[in-house]
This record gives sequence, structure tokens and C-alpha cells, in this order.
Amino acid sequence: MKKLFLLAAILLTYSSFAQSTDLDREYFNVSFVKLPSKPILENDKRTYSLNLNGVTIKGFTKVNKPGTLDLDYKFTGTTSSEVKIEKIKHEKKDDDGNVISTSYTYQAKSKFTSSATLNVINSFNNNSYEQSFQESTDYKSSEFNSYYKAERHYANNKYEIKNNYRNQHRKNIKNRVRNFLNDKYGYQPYKGRDFLWILGSKRHPEHAKHHEAFNNMKEIFSKMKFDKPMTEIEAALAPVITYFEEVIPRYPGTKRKMRKVKYASYYNLANIYYFLDKPEKVKEYGQKIIDNGYDKSDGKKFIRYGDNLANILATNKMTSRHMEIITEDNSNEVSEAPEVAEEPKEKPLLELNKAFLITQKNDTLQVDVETKNIASIGYDVKTVVFDTNGTPVGTRTKKAEGCKEILFVDGLHYKTINFNEASKNSVSIGGGSGKLCKVLFESDKINLYQFNNKELIIVTPGAKNGKSTSSAGFVFGFNKRLKKMAENCPAVIEKVNAKTYKNTSESLLQYCKDLTSCSK
Repeated sequence: MKKLFLLAAILLTYSSFAQSTDLDREYFNVSFVKLPSKPILENDKRTYSLNLNGVTIKGFTKVNKPGTLDLDYKFTGTTSSEVKIEKIKHEKKDDDGNVISTSYTYQAKSKFTSSATLNVINSFNNNSYEQSFQESTDYKSSEFNSYYKAERHYANNKYEIKNNYRNQHRKNIKNRVRNFLNDKYGYQPYKGRDFLWILGSKRHPEHAKHHEAFNNMKEIFSKMKFDKPMTEIEAALAPVITYFEEVIPRYPGTKRKMRKVKYASYYNLANIYYFLDKPEKVKEYGQKIIDNGYDKSDGKKFIRYGDNLANILATNKMTSRHMEIITEDNSNEVSEAPEVAEEPKEKPLLELNKAFLITQKNDTLQVDVETKNIASIGYDVKTVVFDTNGTPVGTRTKKAEGCKEILFVDGLHYKTINFNEASKNSVSIGGGSGKLCKVLFESDKINLYQFNNKELIIVTPGAKNGKSTSSAGFVFGFNKRLKKMAENCPAVIEKVNAKTYKNTSESLLQYCKDLTSCSK
């Protein structure tokens, strides 16, 4: 029993002593200037021109061309990948894990990608280059209980979805341009927080002095300003630095609790010297952390910090990250007018889609169509008109009767099809005139098109006109018409008899594929 009591006492003492060396993070405020990686060293040459509103380079003056940096920004548009309708299987199981029912939902998926370029002319070092930016977002629709509903949802909302992503991508790219320019050239005032490792247990003999040193340091650092020299702060920190240095020899040996206390001093001194812009001292105490062996990764971190600090100071030919920063905008100054000129607004960007238009005379024209006008292609198509400088000045309407087909660069394809358009009451109107229809499927056995994003048109080989599947005759004789078109394919007729096919784009597309691949 005495032995058990003695063992418990030893364990309790060891646990109490171990807990007395626990370290807590104690935070303090810092402020300095983030220096650029490609600085313009002469202050009076820190000027730039930029055609993107809301982006400022810190420490520079914005001017009208020419500046030391002349920056030309272009948002080149948003593209979408081909939509895919994913079939999602849902199983309901009983308590034994047996599947008792299966259902499916359908989800539209696509990817939207926006791109932009920034052309940089740097007269300071006669360097010119182009920087590209890109933002991508994967789109997933809600889940629908049929393929047709998922496909219709995407078709009806594609351009609104695209427009929303384009707007978000433009904001994101704008932020990236701002960060890129400031990281490379700007002098960015920074405010943040960092920490020291301070003993947390009152049982440790250094606890009170540790906290006294930290509180003094925290108070001194609270006076740090990015635009004020550090001379007074460095002098005031001398007693704090001396204290952490004097703690080290008081805890000799290699036992973990001793190394832990020394580690705190090494860490704190390395961090203090980092904010005093003393890179060699930062690396010195980083190496001591490694040699101490308590947390070598922190030692390696401070050596890396010291090297980076030394490099950025040398690149900028400075010894401190504290300086006055003046950021101005003189790009709108007008010498004769005392009032401040209104900042010019960015012109709205046209979302253009390149295409080839083949006329009924078999002339091939390269055209541009605004994204917002693609959904209205049907009775006609609106193409963009440019002036001699390549600036969009309006649109030209081309009637469907004068077109044979339109093929967009991204693969979207329209053809002019003659058919009687069915009204909501399934009464034929339009006199079988030609209308531009989206190509869904084409083969030597059957063709399937879509008009106005909803009406499906079937054209059989040799037929001059198409037949709307929304017409009364087709709706009431649906399976009869499908069998007639498949009269040489028993396998497809069998499926028609089983009422496999429905009057939807998904189902009729499958019908066309089955019929085309049919072998007797």
C-alpha cells in the first residue's frame, strides 16, 4: 500500500511539474509595409495608367498615359462546357439492408470559365508582358424527377446562369488583378496580429516575469505604425529582449521541460527580431530552436522567414519595412476646372460568340452573336455590327429564310427547317415557313431538331418539311408515327409497342439513336 501511495505521489508531482511548463499563445498587434517583389525604386517614377476602375496600386500615383507602368486590362468573356444530365440512383432499403424500391433523379451539370488578360508595359526596365487570369465554376442544378425537366431547366436558364457566373468571375478576377499588381509593385500598409509563447501555469517560477515581459512588449508594439520609424520601439524593447535572453541559461540540460522553456525564449526572440526587421537575428534564433530540439519545424520556419525578409529588403534597397506611403489618383485632373471630375464608368462588356453563317446562296460569313441573343434565335438571328475600328456599334437582323445554317465555334449548331409551328392549341400556323432550329441529332435515317428551346421537329430522309411533335396529329398518333418511321426495324417497333418512348427530347433522342444503330 505504501508503495502504491508513493507511486501515486510521484506521478502527481510529475504531472504537476509537466503542466507548469505549458505554453499559451499570447497575441499582440503589428503594423508594417508589405514590400513589392519587383519594385520601382525611384519614388517619383511610381506612376501607372490602368483602364480598370476600382484597382489601385498602393504607393503609386494613377495618371493618364503614359505612366511608368501602362496597364491594359481585357475581360475576354465566359464560356460554358457541354451540359451533361447526370442520372442519380436512389435506393430505399429495409431494416435488413434489402433494396425495396429504386428511384432516379436527374441533375444538369456544366462548367463555366471566364478569362481576362493584363498587358503590362514597364518603362522602368523596358519590360513588357501579358498576364492571364482565369476563373472556373462547376455548375450543378437542383435534382429533377425526369431527364426532360433537368434538360429544360438548364436550356431555359443557361444564359441567366452564365451571366451570374460571369459577373462573379469578373469580381474575382478584378481582386486577383489588384493583388497581382500590389504584390509585384505596390507598397501595401498592413495591420495584423502575431503571438509569443508565454508560460500558462502560475506554478512555474518564471510565470509572473514571463507575463510581465509580454505585457510590456504588447504595450510597446501597440505603438507600432507602418509609416513611423522603429527606433523608439526598438530601444523600448531592450529590457524585454534581455529578459528572454537571461531565461535561457537558467534552464540547462536536455530534459523536455527544460528545452520547452528555452524554446519559448528562442521563439519569442526570433519573432521580436522579425518585426524589428533584423533578418540575421531571426535566422540566428531559428537555428537555436533547431539545436534545442523541442520543435525543429519552427526553427526552419524562422530561418525561411529571415531569408525572405533579407531578400525583400535587399530587393527594395531598404533596411526597414516602415515608411510613409502616398497613394494618389491624378488620372481625372482637369487643369481648367477646379471641381473634381467624375470617374469614368466602365463600358458594359459585350459577351460575344463567334459563329459561321451559311446563307441560302451558300455564302459563308463569319459573324458574332451576343450571348443574350442566342436564346431568341428562331425566326431570325441578330449579329453584331462593328465599325472600322472594330468597335461594336449595333446589330443586324438576318431572317431565317435567308439562312441555311449557323455553326458556333463552341459546337452549337442551328439549321433552317421548314415546318408548321404548333400553337398551344396544336393548330398549325406559319405556313411551313423556314425557322432556325437547334440541331439535336442527325443521321441518314432520321433527324431531330428543336425550335424556340421547346418544340421538337422530326425530319425523315427525303422529306422537304419537318413535323412538329407538338402538333395535334403527332401527339394523338404518337406511337403510330414512331412505328411507321421504324418499319424496317423490328427491335425499335417492339420498344414502341411497349410504350418505351415518350414525347420528350430525352426519349426522342434515344429513339433516333436506336433507329440509327438498328440492324435487322
